[in-house]
Amino acid sequence: MLLSLRIVNACVPALVLAGTGAGLHGQAVRDAADLQKALDKLQVMGSVLYVAAHPDDENTAMLATLSKGRNLHTAYLAMTRGGGGQNLIGAELGDGLAALRTQELRAARRIDGAEQFFTSAVDFGYSKSAEDSLRLWNHEQVLGDVVRTLRAFRPDVIITRFPPTKDAGHGHHTASAMLAIEAFKAAADPARFPEQIRAGLRPWQATRLLWNKFLFTSEAPKPAPGGLTLDVGTYDPALGKSFGELAGESRSQHRSQGFGVLAQRGQREETFELLAGSPAKADLFEGIDLTWARIPGGRNVASILREARLGFRADRPAAILPLLHRALLALRALPADAQADPLVQTKEAELEETLRAAAGLWVEAIADRQRVALGDQLTVNAAVLARGADLKLESLTLEAVTPEGIRTLETRAAGQALPGNAPRKEAFTFAVPANTPLAQPHWLGGPGASAWAGLPESPAAFRLRAKVSRLEGAFEVTVPVQFRFRDPVLGERYQPLAVVPPVLVNFVESVQVFDGPGAKDVRINLMAGAANPSGRIRLQAPGGWKVEPAEAPFALSQTATGQEFTFRVTPPATSASGELRAEIDGGGGFLPAHGLTKIDHPHIPLQTLLPEAKVRLERFELKHDGRRIGYVMGAGDDIPQALRRIGYEVELLSDEALAREDLARFDAIVLGIRAFNTRAALRALKSRLHSYVERGGTEIVLYTVNTGFPGINAAMVTDAIGPYPFKVGRARVTDETVPVRFLQPGHPVFHWPNELGAKDFEGWVQERSLYHAEGWDARYTPLLGMADPGEKEDGGALIVADHGKGHYVYTGISFFRQLPDGVPGATRLFANLLALGSHK
Repeated sequence: MLLSLRIVNACVPALVLAGTGAGLHGQAVRDAADLQKALDKLQVMGSVLYVAAHPDDENTAMLATLSKGRNLHTAYLAMTRGGGGQNLIGAELGDGLAALRTQELRAARRIDGAEQFFTSAVDFGYSKSAEDSLRLWNHEQVLGDVVRTLRAFRPDVIITRFPPTKDAGHGHHTASAMLAIEAFKAAADPARFPEQIRAGLRPWQATRLLWNKFLFTSEAPKPAPGGLTLDVGTYDPALGKSFGELAGESRSQHRSQGFGVLAQRGQREETFELLAGSPAKADLFEGIDLTWARIPGGRNVASILREARLGFRADRPAAILPLLHRALLALRALPADAQADPLVQTKEAELEETLRAAAGLWVEAIADRQRVALGDQLTVNAAVLARGADLKLESLTLEAVTPEGIRTLETRAAGQALPGNAPRKEAFTFAVPANTPLAQPHWLGGPGASAWAGLPESPAAFRLRAKVSRLEGAFEVTVPVQFRFRDPVLGERYQPLAVVPPVLVNFVESVQVFDGPGAKDVRINLMAGAANPSGRIRLQAPGGWKVEPAEAPFALSQTATGQEFTFRVTPPATSASGELRAEIDGGGGFLPAHGLTKIDHPHIPLQTLLPEAKVRLERFELKHDGRRIGYVMGAGDDIPQALRRIGYEVELLSDEALAREDLARFDAIVLGIRAFNTRAALRALKSRLHSYVERGGTEIVLYTVNTGFPGINAAMVTDAIGPYPFKVGRARVTDETVPVRFLQPGHPVFHWPNELGAKDFEGWVQERSLYHAEGWDARYTPLLGMADPGEKEDGGALIVADHGKGHYVYTGISFFRQLPDGVPGATRLFANLLALGSHK
C-alpha cells in the first residue's frame, strides 16, 4: 500500500493511490531486496488491469509476474466481493463473508504486489446465465463502474480471466468478460458516462484487451501457433523464489474458500487470445512505451532514477537519498498535465515510499483503544524513528479523513533532528468530530459510498502525516491511526480503529420464529460505544404485532458484555412476517440503532460492521416430533442455533463423542455442510453412524463437495458417505423461486409432523440447492424434482433410504441459508426430516 493517500474525495487520486501492498501496520517493512525491486519498478511506466468476477478468480501467478517481474503498475478488478459463496473457515455469510473475502483479496495483494478494485455488483450466488447476472447487477451501473476504473487507472493492457462465452463456467464469469469488452470501447468515448468526465476523469483507450486463456479442465489451453505466451514460473534471485511460488502464497490467502495451494516451481506458460484492440505478435506490451519517455519532461526523472539504481548498495541504502530527492524534485517540476497523469501520481507516492525505506524511517500512530464513539476523547500516540539516516522532523500533523476531504486536527512543528534509532514521541488528544465516518464499510451503505466507490475499503478515519527533511529537501510519510495489541499466541497485532455510535444494539437472535400464537421474550444486548451513555430504547414492530414494554430506559458503562434487556413480543393470530427494529433516544429523539459485528480471523485485520439493529419476524405453524439432535459441524454454519430457537436440543458432537458415546440418545444426527470435506475422522466413523441408522436412528447429511478446479483440493475424506452407493455431483438450482415437484407425494417427509405443500417453497433466499446426489443406488428414493428455467428436472436435491430400522438422508437443499434466515417452508421441511424416525 502506498502510504500517501493525497486526495480521498477526488476519483482519480483515491482510486490510483489507494494501493494494497503495505503490511497490516500501515507501512511496508522492506529489506534490501525489496528496496532494490522498488527502485527497478520506479523506472517502468506501464500499467495492466486484470478483470474477473469474484475474489479467488484472479490468476495470482500473472499478477505476481506482471507486478514484481515486469515491474508494471498492476491491479485486479473483481466485479463482486464474493458474499454469495460458501465459507470453509467460519459461519460468515452474505455481508460478513463479503467483508472477509474483501480482506482476503487485500492479503493476497500484499504478497503479489498488485492493487485491488471492485465494482458495485453483488454476488447473489451461482449463476448459470450471463444475461441474468447483468440484469440482477444492473448492467449499465456496473458497466459504468468498470469504465470509471479504466478511466482512473488508465491501463495500457486489460486482461480477462474468462472468455465471454458459456465456457467460462459461471454466469458471473462470462459477464465479467462481456463487461470488459464493452468498457474497453466505452471508456474512450466521452459521450458514455459523461458525469465521470465532468467529475475530472478523462477518456481512456487501452491498447489491447486479452483473454488469459483458461478453462475448467485439468489442463491449460494449448497456445495457438505463434500466439502470445508469458512464462509465469520465472525465478527471481532478489526474491529468492519464483513467481509461481509467490503466487501460491498469494492464492492461499483465500482461506474461506479452501483455496490453499501447493507452490509451483519451474516454467509455466500462460497463453492469451486477443479480444479487442491492437494485435501483438511477441509480447503483451508490444508497441507500448514503458519508459518515462512517454511523459513530457520524463527523461530527466528517468536519468536520475537510473543513477540511483546503479548507486544502490544493500549495506548502505541511505547513500542514494540525495538522488531520490533529486528525482522527486524533478517529478514535481513536470508540466501540470504530466503531474495530473495517474501513473505519475502513483510514481510520486512510490518514490516517497522508497525515500522512507532507504532512510530506515518508521512512523506510527497508535490509538489508545480499538473502538471509539463520536464525541469521545481519543489519544493517539505518535512515534517517529530514524534508523538509517540523519533526518530532521519538521512537523507532525494529525488529520481527519471524510468523504468530503481531509481536515487538519492539529499540527505540531518540531524543527529538530531526530535522534539516531531512538523514537521521537508525541501524544495527541482530541474529541472525535461529529462528522467522522462510522466504521460501516462504504460498500455496505456506510459513509463514502460515492467518494470511495471502487476501493476495497474506506480510508482510516484519522491519519498522521510526518514531514521530514535532509539537506536535499523534504518528503512526507502518511500512516493510518490504528490500534496495536499483544496477542499471546500471534504476538504483535494491528487492528483498524473503529468509530462507532454511542450505543450499540445487538439482538441475541437474528431471527425470531413464532410457531404459534403465543408471545415470546426477545432479548437484546446494549453496549456502550461512548463513555456512560444513557437514554431510552424501543422496538418498532409491524402492524398486528405487539411489543411490551413500549420503551425502556438505560444507563450503560463501558463493559465488554453490555447490558441485556427483554421485550415481550406477541405475534398475530395467523401467519405473518416482518421486521423488528430497534431505536435509540440519546437525548435528541428516537433514531435507528446499529449493531456491532466483528469478523476476526488471523490472516486478516479485524473487521467491524455496524448493521442496522433489526431482526426478522416469522409467525407460522410448526410441529415437532423428536427434539434431541446431535450435530456434526463441518465447514461452519448457523443451523444448530436456528434449531435451538425453535425448540430443539442440539448437541455439537466431537470426533471423540462420535466414536465413544451412545448415539441412540439422539432422535437424529445431522452432518453440517461440507463435514465430509473437513472432518477427516468421518472416514472411519461413518460406519458407526450407519450402525446408528441401522438400529433406528436418522442421519441427515447436508451438502458436501466432491469436485474442484485444477490445483484446488475439494475432495471428500471418503467417497462412500452413505450406506448404499451414490455420488455427489455439481448439479444445482440457482433460482430460489422455481416450482418444486413432489416425486413421492405419499412419502412421510411431506406429511409428518407438518403437512407440506407448494406454499412451503415460497419466500426462499438466494438458491434452492447445490451439489446434488447423482448415480444413486436403487435403494434410495428421490423426493423432490426441481430445475432452473429451461433445464431438465433433477431429483438429486433430496434422497432418502431406509437402512435397517432407520433412515439415511442426503440433501443439497440450501438449508444452511434458509434455516438461519427463518424461512418458514424450509424450516417445516427440515422438521419433517428430523422426525423421520418417529413416524408411525
